[in-house]
Amino acid sequence: MRYGLALVFLLISLWQFMMTRRAFIQLRQKGDQTTSPFIMLSLWSSLVFTIIFFGIGLSILFANYSFS
Repeated sequence: MRYGLALVFLLISLWQFMMTRRAFIQLRQKGDQTTSPFIMLSLWSSLVFTIIFFGIGLSILFANYSFS
């Protein structure tokens, strides 16, 4: 159960990173004057969530949560 949950969080973080990268590349290629100025804030927030989910996944995978 623990490894499955860790895998889910790691896969979500990987997918989130790929989507953030794709959006950034698309912004660099097709961004112009009509692009929202808040797009960089949303990309930064997406990267922060990626790092958080990756950390949660690693924490679940390697931490010992037994309280005995």
